[in-house]
Amino acid sequence: MSTLYLIRHGQASFGAEDYDVLSPRGIEQSRALGRHIAGRPVAVDAIYAGPRRRQLDTARHMAEAAAELGCPAREIAVVPELDEYPAIELFRAWLPRLAAEGGPLARSLGNLAAGGAPPSSESVQAAFEHITHRWARGELDTGDLESFHAFSVRVERGVRSVMAAEGRGRRVALVTSGGPISIAVRLGLGLSEEKTIRLSWVIANASVTELRWRGDELSLFGFNATHHLAPDLVTFR
Repeated sequence: MSTLYLIRHGQASFGAEDYDVLSPRGIEQSRALGRHIAGRPVAVDAIYAGPRRRQLDTARHMAEAAAELGCPAREIAVVPELDEYPAIELFRAWLPRLAAEGGPLARSLGNLAAGGAPPSSESVQAAFEHITHRWARGELDTGDLESFHAFSVRVERGVRSVMAAEGRGRRVALVTSGGPISIAVRLGLGLSEEKTIRLSWVIANASVTELRWRGDELSLFGFNATHHLAPDLVTFR
């Protein structure tokens, strides 16, 4: 049996011009994770990461902190299939349409869709959940944007490629984002589309979700662990 440690990237720069950059807290989360890995009795055999800067930098800071405490240096292999789904693009494309549909949520979003004053964070979160739920159910015309089905197929292909490359008896760290982690958990639990999306919203930065595999079968052994982080380092965005 082999083990896959699925790690969500450290805190990125939410609200900044370039989200895809680790914040100072995100860097410290990544290093805390590396120190935790170094303290385990059994070393990680390989490190993989998705292609985004926040994913790769999390893996690098993690590996460097572990190496400083005597862990063997590991090269980081990039898996393009483990990129996140196009959440921001979906939100931007569908916000004006949602605002035009009417109802309390639409009224609260009208100013934002028109480029005016932003609504409350609760309204924005509700809009995001509404859009992503409909995306997961296949109800949105995504145009050139990736569908939930295509996203699921892509992530499964990436996870399976890592499993095939590593084989039996291996312990593998894979740094990605909340969406791909939820798809990997879905492979082990058979979750519905909506439950899969909902799961992705509660995955903490620099958390560890543990899957184990034998052959093609994946089983969930741990979800969203953050015990290696100090309380002030536990974040969700």
